[in-house]
Amino acid sequence: MNELIQIIKDRIRMSGPITFAKFMQLALYHQGYGYYSSDRTRIGKEGDYYTSPCVHPAFGEIIGRFIYKVYKTLDIQEFTIVEMGAGKGYLALDVLDSIKRDQPEFYSNLNYLMVEISPTLVEEEKSILKDHIRKIKFLNSISEIEDEEVAGVFISNELLDSFPFHRLKYIKDNFQEIYVGLVNDQFTEILDSLSIIELKNYIDRYDIEFREGQEVEINLNAGKWLSDVSRVITRGFVLTIDYGFLAPELFNPTRMTGTSKCLYKHSANDDPLTHIGEQDITAHVDFSNLIRVGESVGLNTFKYITQGQFLIDWGILDIVERYSSKDKSSKTSEQKHILAIKNLFLPELMGDKFKVLIQEKNLGDKLKPFYPESPFKMSFEMPGDRYI
Repeated sequence: MNELIQIIKDRIRMSGPITFAKFMQLALYHQGYGYYSSDRTRIGKEGDYYTSPCVHPAFGEIIGRFIYKVYKTLDIQEFTIVEMGAGKGYLALDVLDSIKRDQPEFYSNLNYLMVEISPTLVEEEKSILKDHIRKIKFLNSISEIEDEEVAGVFISNELLDSFPFHRLKYIKDNFQEIYVGLVNDQFTEILDSLSIIELKNYIDRYDIEFREGQEVEINLNAGKWLSDVSRVITRGFVLTIDYGFLAPELFNPTRMTGTSKCLYKHSANDDPLTHIGEQDITAHVDFSNLIRVGESVGLNTFKYITQGQFLIDWGILDIVERYSSKDKSSKTSEQKHILAIKNLFLPELMGDKFKVLIQEKNLGDKLKPFYPESPFKMSFEMPGDRYI
């Protein structure tokens, strides 16, 4: 990645220190050399991290059940699923496999749009999804959808955490911004005044007391993305799955260094200035911001719950039972399946780490019979106004 490092250094030499958001944009998304734009393996055993669709196909099957219920609720012929940041395409594969198997009539009526910026990933997705290729259209950006009327479901899974974010530090009753500069030709972090007024406006919306030296991440791109999604979808649901918190917990003083981290070969570190272009850089999602922005652009908050609760509500325990009741001669194999599925919903594993935000647009009274009665409830409540 010497080329990418040189590009970033030249940028700093030419115009001075750059915001962390700009550094992250170059490190992750530079065309050709960025982490997400290169041909580097990112997901799975040979990559840097796992996502829920990598853990077990049951995750995609549950998403498929949710989508089918949306289809029945909307009662329309032309139904569209949009997935952005689909990685290798495993979620789309499991969703489409389960719908084709269980709801063949619905399968014949749906269209699947995949929004992906990486040419390398698009080729992988086409290979993995070859059996469904006639149902799928590959796009480079949301803007390519705007001429079409989309009624259905917009899905993102572990997308927003990797959007470029600004980093701020609370010093003497005010926030300063963390920039990336050069000292003796080495990357270093530099504190200076805020680069744009939107950062101050973002913080001022919350009634939160910060501690001296506390660091936070501000993801302005997440709100802009949700506004774009709202322009695309005319009727239906937006399903956002990611790790994150509501603002009071996200910006709690116990998180003095924020939530940003880097992932490299399945190990986490807190040094974004190393392995540039070779490691992921992420931060927890501010779901309060998504709820607030959504309400301002016509996306009403329907549910905000843990991934574990969502999977239980839509029948993950039925899938566990399916494997439990199979032929005992393959008991070892079935136990592996069950353990993998439990990873998705148990609180101490992925169940509480990931949250699910469900927002709806133009559904009105159709919402009342939509959501299933859960077999049991975990102790997690919808946020009130004080959290937004």
